[in-house]
Amino acid sequence: MVPLLKFPKVQFGFGVIETLPSELAEFGIARPLFVTDRGLIQSGVFSAVRRAMPGEAKLTVFDKTPENPTVEGVEGGLSAYRAGGCDGIVAVGGGSVIDTAKAVSLLSGHPESIAYYHDHPEKITSSTAPLVAIPTTAGTGSEASRGAGIHPDSTSRSAGVSSEYLVAKVAICDPNLTLSLPPDLTAATGMDALSHCIEGFLAKSVNPLVDAIALDGVRRVFSYLERAVADGSNREARWQMMMAALEGGMSISKGLGPAHALGNTFGDRGFRHGILVTMALPSVLHLIEKYASEKMDRLAEAMGLRSKDAVPEAIMAFNARLGLPLSLRSMGYPDGDRDEMAGDAANSFFNVGSPHPPTPAEYKALIQEIMG
Repeated sequence: MVPLLKFPKVQFGFGVIETLPSELAEFGIARPLFVTDRGLIQSGVFSAVRRAMPGEAKLTVFDKTPENPTVEGVEGGLSAYRAGGCDGIVAVGGGSVIDTAKAVSLLSGHPESIAYYHDHPEKITSSTAPLVAIPTTAGTGSEASRGAGIHPDSTSRSAGVSSEYLVAKVAICDPNLTLSLPPDLTAATGMDALSHCIEGFLAKSVNPLVDAIALDGVRRVFSYLERAVADGSNREARWQMMMAALEGGMSISKGLGPAHALGNTFGDRGFRHGILVTMALPSVLHLIEKYASEKMDRLAEAMGLRSKDAVPEAIMAFNARLGLPLSLRSMGYPDGDRDEMAGDAANSFFNVGSPHPPTPAEYKALIQEIMG
């Protein structure tokens, strides 16, 4: 049986930010909390969202979201939600902002701390605040997914919360909001989208519809990401990459895999999640390709390659062309306890969907390779 999956309503295209007031009205949100970060305030991106609201509207804004979502950030957002007497949430930002907003949505109607709900979707009920997601990067796909990763603090690994009740009511995907995204963030978030498409496609659960979406996302990333990095004002490239990110978020619904398990293990130093995952992806694909041979053939075709054997190296070369780091050591990541790290990765819930969940010994070898 192919499972039915829940996705948000989607508004997509240049200028769709103007639909925000009508979408809020449709979902009965009269007093939204806007969750964003200081960078988007200072860059003027948030102003474009503000202009879409009625001129007399007084907005409740929480703009202290950290670069990686933390419990402190969630608690700050929840305090702002309650102080403002809010009845819904609008997330304006990248994955950190949207994940923080999902956690605020959860805690607005649930009594326990966020840790109580980690990896326990059965504990999450429909008592969540309605969420509107407005992505300002083309990468995490959190606007379309049901999960969020929250770090206890900035130097610890994240833990996940996941539920159909955390899916945004609507995703407003306006490529205009990504035009000012700098090249390094464009590259990192774009490769994050690729990792979602690839690991979602390779996940062993059966869903041909999502597989088609994932492969389409792979094609878009390989066709347009370098153009978006080279010229951020390229509207076609920005449109295509925002679509690829949305498709990546949908692909997550099938599950992910070892590259995300490793990205989470390495996520205790404040480095960007997308960089860590795509750095791990070539080594992971070398390990699991024999367990997903037919799918690797289809993946190679989507990447424009003649052979599945070329897939890992093509991704590594793509990272290099984009100027992304190719090893943990080159980023300054310390050489820690590899047995502990391998054990952490092997215990990750991301392994559930993998065509081959690596053993601790295999993870240790992967970590050594990725260290560089």
